[in-house]
Amino acid sequence: MTYTLLSDEELFALVRDREDEQAYRTLYRRYDKRLYSYCLRAMGNPDDAQDVFQTISLTVFDKRRSFVDGSFAAWLFTITRNMCLKALRSRKHKVEFNEEFIVPEEESAHSQDFLLKRALHTAIAELPEEFREALELRYFDDLSYDDIALTLSITVSLAKVRVFRAKKLITQKLSPILDELK
Repeated sequence: MTYTLLSDEELFALVRDREDEQAYRTLYRRYDKRLYSYCLRAMGNPDDAQDVFQTISLTVFDKRRSFVDGSFAAWLFTITRNMCLKALRSRKHKVEFNEEFIVPEEESAHSQDFLLKRALHTAIAELPEEFREALELRYFDDLSYDDIALTLSITVSLAKVRVFRAKKLITQKLSPILDELK
């Protein structure tokens, strides 16, 4: 069987029904970087992100029987979001979105577009939480609007509105900088 040709839902059915390790590893490789990135953005530091990420892997396997239909990606990111929120609540204080984790390490402070990237990350960090979260799910985690809606427990229309408004706010914030670069 060629696992890489199977959909997420088909792979997870093999995990759920047969505890197929190869199917689980294939799914893990498809999502590990995106899930860890989400955890890192939510938690604000690598140690906390790693702790939550490891918990998610166990939770997904433990709750495998609860996924019966729908989008596997939405179900997975809903678990991820809930685990991050739970971890943040247990720290008894809210961690601000830390944009330094989005800028790739190899990015040089002397590169031409460093200031623009920095301004973009600042603008994202300053968005209202509901807009920021929808935007991140769309562009950092590459989720569809349907999956964003399922993950955030909102309508598809509201997911689209939140992403649109986030982009509009970012554009307004960055317009003076973009005007200077022209």
